[in-house]
Amino acid sequence: MVLQGSLSEIACWVLEWFSRLKTRINGYLRAIALALGGQKCAKIFVLNSSSSSPSPSTFVQDFFAPLLEEVGRAKHRRVCNELPDAQWMTLGTRRALEDHPSGRAFLQHLYASGVEAPEISHFFESLKSGRRLALSGEVCLALSKQPRAKADDVLSAARELAGFDLYAGDGHFHAAAAHDPRTSEGTKYATGHFFALNLRSHALSHLSVADQTQRKKEHDMHALKRLNIVTLRQGAALRRKVLYVWDRAGIDFLQWHHWKQGSGIYFLSREKTNMALETIGTHVIDSSDPRNAGVLADEIMATSQGVSIRRIRYFCPIRQEEFAFITNVNSVPPGLLAHLYRIRWDIEKVFDQLKNKLGETKAWASSANAKTMQAHFLCIAHNLMLLCEDTLESVHGIRNEAEIQRRTDRLADLTQQLARQNLRVPFLISATQHLTQRSVKFIRWLRVQLFGQPSSAQPLDSLRILFAVL
Repeated sequence: MVLQGSLSEIACWVLEWFSRLKTRINGYLRAIALALGGQKCAKIFVLNSSSSSPSPSTFVQDFFAPLLEEVGRAKHRRVCNELPDAQWMTLGTRRALEDHPSGRAFLQHLYASGVEAPEISHFFESLKSGRRLALSGEVCLALSKQPRAKADDVLSAARELAGFDLYAGDGHFHAAAAHDPRTSEGTKYATGHFFALNLRSHALSHLSVADQTQRKKEHDMHALKRLNIVTLRQGAALRRKVLYVWDRAGIDFLQWHHWKQGSGIYFLSREKTNMALETIGTHVIDSSDPRNAGVLADEIMATSQGVSIRRIRYFCPIRQEEFAFITNVNSVPPGLLAHLYRIRWDIEKVFDQLKNKLGETKAWASSANAKTMQAHFLCIAHNLMLLCEDTLESVHGIRNEAEIQRRTDRLADLTQQLARQNLRVPFLISATQHLTQRSVKFIRWLRVQLFGQPSSAQPLDSLRILFAVL
């Protein structure tokens, strides 16, 4: 192997390599000590061996490779001999993927599995670090921008959306951490987060943790207003527009106007029942465009805040219900905007994945830094699973065939059901058939690969069988 770079870069690499080697071997020794004499006994072991550590499986290396690439490029990366940044980022991601009820349980599982892990106190102290918080945030955003082998074909084909970055946004809550303070009534407040899901790539990003001191449950728009423009634009290129599809909690017409005029940030939501809107004009609906099927009206509305907005009235044949969408986007067909709000539900499916499949229901620690890091690692875990699925399909031809067939069957049943009522499935719905969350069988299989060390071919064969029959 030839090392390239400056002398300082080579020295940093060597230090990190020896640190990883030391930590792995100490992990084995601590695991033995834990079995024999508990945590105190584990601390007496020191590294006195020069033997090399066992190599991880090819799959594990490939799975974490996109993450480690971004860590290597990060501006907030530093050399730390006790807990290198690459190891720390991998540990945090592993914890997000595992379902252990506490940090101690997670670390004990690592010790027993022979995976390199820090001292318990060191791991929890690292969750308070402002520098590591900046690192996890930088890597989280960069990883969410990595191109996927597959994207939403319908959105990619819509030339009217070519200049937009498209996100579904919403809040999500975790139960309070074990050591979070209680109120005078003896209760603990849940920890709120605000996330954004890229509607093209399905990559998940974190916008903000909810106010930890002033409000027990921060409103979505209050949180959005305190974010800076750089955060809201999420790295969008200059002159590129950003569209957030948010539920009714994201409505503030005057703020929408300011964001649109000054920063190229747009919003799409649903009309509230108590809104006092006045019709001041209409847009002609192109009925020859199949994407506009179901659109009843495309109107220009005056608001009490002195700005005008667009309202789209749409009838959904599947739910047999009329909806009213409001937006400050004027250049996109109304049926396409209605479709964007429909697929906003994908972020709710991702939240279900985090809660019920990954078991992430509780905050890891009490500090705001730790809670934000947890959200970063959840996003990283989700995005690595997406990239892994892409590789499995594009390189190995492995897809979740059983689930794809179920979705095909459901669409066929829906088509027949609507045909009996002389109705059709909207074109945009029939053309958009993608998996909205990772399956339980994939997550279980992934956990086995990360903590076992199988050969590179055998785990793929087992997954191919799982996807084919279950």
